[in-house]
Amino acid sequence: MKGDAMKRVIISIGILVLFLTGCDISIDYAMKMYMRDNIDRVEILFNAREGDKGTKPVLAQTFMDRENIENVLSFITKKPAEFYKCGYSGEIIFLNDANSSSPERMKFNIEPGCEHIVYMFNRELYSRKISKKGLEFLRELRDRVLK
Repeated sequence: MKGDAMKRVIISIGILVLFLTGCDISIDYAMKMYMRDNIDRVEILFNAREGDKGTKPVLAQTFMDRENIENVLSFITKKPAEFYKCGYSGEIIFLNDANSSSPERMKFNIEPGCEHIVYMFNRELYSRKISKKGLEFLRELRDRVLK
């Protein structure tokens, strides 16, 4: 009898832990799964530097292969970020060639103290930190494109 009760307690605790950790990351996981299933192309654009007012964003990179699309998605961490009022360095546009009329857009800032990415999912706005690898990639890309 004691063994059965102990098993039930351990199973209940395990289920509770899975439920609580699952709820914590469900939005991030759902967003990435949606993107993986519905995206054919990723475009990274940068806003012009401060002195270049009135110019259009510069297309810096386009990815159409699954590996690089996954890599770009990995830049978005599960860690919430503040909704900074710093403006944006650029945006990442996720496109589906079959339905190009409604691209998914994520604005990002890579300036020190303002590093984050903002996106809408299920009609809610989310702000997440960008991974170190993502920041390095985006900063190098910006410096190469906006000389």
